[in-house]
Amino acid sequence: METLQAKTRDLSVKGKKLRREGYATGSISGKEMKESLAIILSQKELGLFFKDHHVGSEAELSVDGTNYTVLIKSVDFDAMKHQYVDVTFQQLVSGEKIHSKAAIEFVNAEKAQGFLTKTCEEVEFVGYPKDLVDHITIDVSKYPIGTNLTVGDLDIAKEGKLEMKTPLTDTVLHVAAHQHVKATDVIEEAPAEKEVVTPATKEAAALAAKENK
Repeated sequence: METLQAKTRDLSVKGKKLRREGYATGSISGKEMKESLAIILSQKELGLFFKDHHVGSEAELSVDGTNYTVLIKSVDFDAMKHQYVDVTFQQLVSGEKIHSKAAIEFVNAEKAQGFLTKTCEEVEFVGYPKDLVDHITIDVSKYPIGTNLTVGDLDIAKEGKLEMKTPLTDTVLHVAAHQHVKATDVIEEAPAEKEVVTPATKEAAALAAKENK
């Protein structure tokens, strides 16, 4: 497992100054820790790290030479400035259950048998560190038209190792038949405009008729 390097933060230095110097702030918490540990992390290293990790991923974190096995709890990223602001971690302890989430990845959409409606992007659960997962892959090409896949249908829920916090009845994916609509069903011919006859138009018409004689 890749180890992310960090340093203990000097709390007298403001986060804005640290970000100008190429760092993001962060913290580690856990039941076995007397208090949360404030840290700083390299923006460059975080950019590489988060190509393969995300919220819910397990990671190894080294702070001034001390190693921690952690779970990524949250990531604050400033999209406008394209920089990480703050990252929070929770220390993993083998006998302690932890609340986490897993992202849902849908693959093979181009081979789908019908029109896809994806209504759930992640699921939340509680479990021991050894049972945690950080992502779920769903091959949508396997599901026929009429499928209504729920959280309870996922392997992560069926295995029973994790206590699901996302309702089991929540829909994850629905596959419907493609609707072929004829142009005649949606395009109606605009009604012809009615000519409005007024005394002025009658008089103009009579005048034109005299001139044409």
